[in-house]
Amino acid sequence: MKTTIKNKVQLHPELWSARYKSYLLAIASKKLPVDMVEDILQETYLAALRSAPRFRGDSTERSWLTSILNHKIMDYYRKAYSRQGKVMHNALRVSDYPTWHDWENSNNKPDNAEITEFQNVDDLYKVLNSGLELLGHREKQVLRLKIKGYSTEAICDTLEINEVNTWVALSRARKKIKHYLNEHWLN
Repeated sequence: MKTTIKNKVQLHPELWSARYKSYLLAIASKKLPVDMVEDILQETYLAALRSAPRFRGDSTERSWLTSILNHKIMDYYRKAYSRQGKVMHNALRVSDYPTWHDWENSNNKPDNAEITEFQNVDDLYKVLNSGLELLGHREKQVLRLKIKGYSTEAICDTLEINEVNTWVALSRARKKIKHYLNEHWLN
């Protein structure tokens, strides 16, 4: 997929990962919790794909992607430090641990404990699992692999899909789960 904008700069989304992933990961790694780095990078690529038609070509691809990444990082912290954002962040992190024992593991950050202030974890698991049923087949596959700790590359190999399809499926799954949690758990 090649996009030409006003004959200034050509965007090459199919090459973003190969060209800029290391650079963007380095930036994100300095500013984000380790478990959020790849997720925010995927959100960055998706936002860039959506805004590609509005790209004026006044900067390089790398600068433009870096700017989008920085906005995604700010959005993450803005949400994480609001009360509801903090609850949502912790609720979604619970799904990374298939059993309560794993969740209480001493290697996990101490902020995991604050989820118990808001809701019984068994109830949360029920809500999360019922929310998974609302996802499309591909979205459910991608999200389950991500929850199990698969990298984007491993998900692509396992499901035989490309990175963009993985990002789109994961983004849609997360949005649906967040909406579902807002409707059925946080209110």
